[in-house]
Amino acid sequence: MIADSSGQDQHSYKPFASALLLLSAILMVMPVRRVMIEVNEHGLRQLLVPVLVLVGLPALGTLIGTFLRFSGPGGRFFGIALGIFFAGVSLMALLAYWFYYSITHI
Repeated sequence: MIADSSGQDQHSYKPFASALLLLSAILMVMPVRRVMIEVNEHGLRQLLVPVLVLVGLPALGTLIGTFLRFSGPGGRFFGIALGIFFAGVSLMALLAYWFYYSITHI
């Protein structure tokens, strides 16, 4: 039996991708919670843009992440996880901006 040595020197991205997805889920809890509370109080019509941003950024991050090429086992999964992670970071930054804007423009 001959062992295939073509994949032995490649780096496995599966643990890193799993960690990024866990961090992304943690980062997206606060923006989702904030928008859901606001939608319950004011209705969806007034908050359509934040809801579209909340749904659109992770989808856009996933779409961009699918086109990233990492060679190795779990490379495509890592690209998708990286895109979702950057979407989570941008959602947290957007939440911070919304909070700052709500405090300074009373």
